Amino acid sequence: MRFDVPTELWGDRIFLLLHGRLFLDWPHIFRTDAVGFPDRLDLLGFPFTDLTERVVQFLATRLSGDVVVGANLYLVVIIAANFAAAFHALRAFQIRPWWCLAGAFAFAFIPYFAKRSTGHDYLAAYYSAPLAFLILPRIVTAVRKQSLIDIVRDPVTLVCCVVIATSGIYYSFFALLTWAFAGLALAAQERNWRYLPALALPAGVMLVTLLPILAFFVAVAPDNAGSFAARTASEQPLYGFRISDVVLGLKQFGITPNALSDYMAIRGTAEGTDAWPGPILSAFALLAVLFGSSLLRRRSPGSRPDYEGLAPMFNAYLVFCMIYCVPFGLGLIFNLLIAPEIRAQNRISPFFAFAALLVFLGLWQRVTLWLQFRFGRPIGGVAATAGLIALLFVNSVGSEALFARQQRALQREPAFAAEMTSIRATLAAADSAGLQRILELPIAAWPESPAIRGFAPYNHFLPFIFSAPGSSRHWSYGAFAGSDGLSRLQALLKVANWPCALAELASSYDAVLIDRRGYGAAELAAWDSRLTASGARLVSDDPVRRLYRLPTSECSQPLLPFDRWLSAAKGGELEPLLDRGWHSPEPWGRWGKDAMHRILLPNRGLGSHDLILDLKILQLADNAGRIPRVEVRVNQTLITTLGVAQPMHPEEQRIVISRRLLPQTGFTTIDLRPEGGPIPASRVVPEDKRLLGVGLIAMRLHEAAE
Repeated sequence: MRFDVPTELWGDRIFLLLHGRLFLDWPHIFRTDAVGFPDRLDLLGFPFTDLTERVVQFLATRLSGDVVVGANLYLVVIIAANFAAAFHALRAFQIRPWWCLAGAFAFAFIPYFAKRSTGHDYLAAYYSAPLAFLILPRIVTAVRKQSLIDIVRDPVTLVCCVVIATSGIYYSFFALLTWAFAGLALAAQERNWRYLPALALPAGVMLVTLLPILAFFVAVAPDNAGSFAARTASEQPLYGFRISDVVLGLKQFGITPNALSDYMAIRGTAEGTDAWPGPILSAFALLAVLFGSSLLRRRSPGSRPDYEGLAPMFNAYLVFCMIYCVPFGLGLIFNLLIAPEIRAQNRISPFFAFAALLVFLGLWQRVTLWLQFRFGRPIGGVAATAGLIALLFVNSVGSEALFARQQRALQREPAFAAEMTSIRATLAAADSAGLQRILELPIAAWPESPAIRGFAPYNHFLPFIFSAPGSSRHWSYGAFAGSDGLSRLQALLKVANWPCALAELASSYDAVLIDRRGYGAAELAAWDSRLTASGARLVSDDPVRRLYRLPTSECSQPLLPFDRWLSAAKGGELEPLLDRGWHSPEPWGRWGKDAMHRILLPNRGLGSHDLILDLKILQLADNAGRIPRVEVRVNQTLITTLGVAQPMHPEEQRIVISRRLLPQTGFTTIDLRPEGGPIPASRVVPEDKRLLGVGLIAMRLHEAAE
């Protein structure tokens, strides 16, 4: 494989590349304002218990200085780690060295690896699974010697526990599950209760290591903006202990009528069935469950623990794994009571795979003895070894040379070439035009927004990922669903045909980047018309993206600094106001220009009666906390003075305008002017230096009764 070519560019692989890009901005990896509107993206936004993996990727990326090279080095390292952990764990059970090499190869390339390494890359680093098994012979030895203290003094056990604890909450959970089951099985097998406290000791060491990581994650970001919608930082440590979504949908106890059909509907999906350890290992695991116990040889109680001595426990563990997650197994029972969300079958797959390897290699010794007896020792041994390698290779087909195949396939995709060309052109144009704050359209509300036509919202990350390290440029990806900033932005874009809306955008951004995949041809033409009409200049255009530079001109009627009602604003022409109910003078409401708010009413059609004008207004307090009263002038004649009780709180006011003040033609001018002039610059948004007057939210106009 080539280290300078991505193995994947879209989907969840974006997050691996994103982490590498953040690592290049060291020390600003925990908090960065380079991405996000109005929030900030950071590494704390992702489960931080994957500490070991992050350290590996950090070193690979920092040493190479390149996002793609760092990601590819990381992927190679985790393959090596999976292989090395499996090899040493197999040797701990006295498996033959050459067989250990073959078994470690099979483990490093089980189908689960192919599935995880194209999605959740940190879950492809499953070397903690064999480490959970590696310590079992050492535990058995300590128990048989009646010296439990040797467990916590054993450096190998301690290192394994620390690595497992720092390799992710999911694998930590399933390691605990494995040890708990092993303790119960061994205690029953040898009728020795000491196995329970013995296996509780490494579990305690692992938890002691894991808790500070979890405490840091929760303490630093209890409601972290970057967390997943259903997994805030304070919830994330508990998420792995929910059996990976199994109980997430708990709503009721009892069998629902559609539970069976719902569960069956997940068969054939990516959740477990296509990421199983492989047909060979699965078949041998099943054979071991059925026939393995009959092939065991008795060993003396003081003998060194090996596979055959622990085989009953492994067989029982395989049975547990199968009923835990195989369709029609314990997963079905879970779903009859809860909901069809068995992602746990993915997470437990590496543990199942390693237990199956131990069973397979242990049983293959019997196959070897039979072949040697049938064909002689040399021929039988060679045949057994060749058969072993062939079977394990078949089990791993599809995963070996995976990244090289992915690279070749990616380079053949026209979409990849177009994407990279677009990213380079966009960054070059932004550098040339000096653009620093870029709004990316269509809006991608974090987290995990649905696709918009042919556009996946995660693609908004790509220009940032390939930007120069240390760049001060800001990209808008990261708005949160339901946040005030997102609601305001969406409302402004809804009325983007009004110059004031685009002028307000220009106060926060100096450029707009439009991804063509999110819009149809008519929508793209409409955006081009709106932007160019407001003075925006097209600085880059390619088959994937358009980049516009926004003008710096100000609008004569600036918008309210933050107005929650914007999300309910309506566009379109101003309808006749008389007897039409509440209406905003503009689609979004407005603050008065130069502190005074002027309303123009066409006199034609107002009638010959007095006019009642109901207003919803709000005001800001000055630095002394005073809320100035508002003078109301109709055609320059002072008719009343209004006051509000609370700042930034809309209040209804009623004004009666005498028909004597209403000309027959032209317009009636209504001025709302705060006494003493405008208040100082807004304290609502510190960077807003405007002097604000009266905020007009809406008005209602009707004739007075006779």
